[in-house]
Amino acid sequence: MEGEAEFSPFGKVLYRATERCPICGNTSLEVLELLYQVPFFGNLILYSYTCHLCGYRHVDIQYLEEKKWRVVKYVVEDERDVVETLVFRSKTCSIYSPELGFSIDPGIMSEAFITTVEGLLYRVLDYADRMIVLYESATDKIEEFKRKVEEALQGRLNFTVVLEDPLGNSIIKPPRGREGKVVLESLITPSEI
Repeated sequence: MEGEAEFSPFGKVLYRATERCPICGNTSLEVLELLYQVPFFGNLILYSYTCHLCGYRHVDIQYLEEKKWRVVKYVVEDERDVVETLVFRSKTCSIYSPELGFSIDPGIMSEAFITTVEGLLYRVLDYADRMIVLYESATDKIEEFKRKVEEALQGRLNFTVVLEDPLGNSIIKPPRGREGKVVLESLITPSEI
């Protein structure tokens, strides 16, 4: 595929092919591997798998640089913080908010994502809706939690977003002029002990 080596100013196509889909079994899975140099993350390989027949999608990232364990904290104070603050979450990162009372922990099939605080809160609301189906006895508590998150979405409730990443590949990028509000803590890596 001539002329495709440069995908963007940051990335280069390493591999592109159509392969067998693990879900539907058809040879319709578009596989794309891109080498990226991304601000905040450094060098990484992005793997994208998309089946146009059955709709299967998977994205994965392999980080090529090891950093120190990092904790990133940001206090969301208003609607501008909610809408404009970006969250770069690697697949090894835990995200939580002590004030709102949620935690998103990494697991075997964790995916990295880039979203706004608003997008993160909508994701949390989606998880809460799923919890109601699983834990009907806790419906009142979950509904109360959802009201709190919806208040935070409207910028009427201050709360902290905390990213805890053992590989140090996650970061919060606030709106312009609020960069000083981001608190970074680097911890000792397990290999330094």
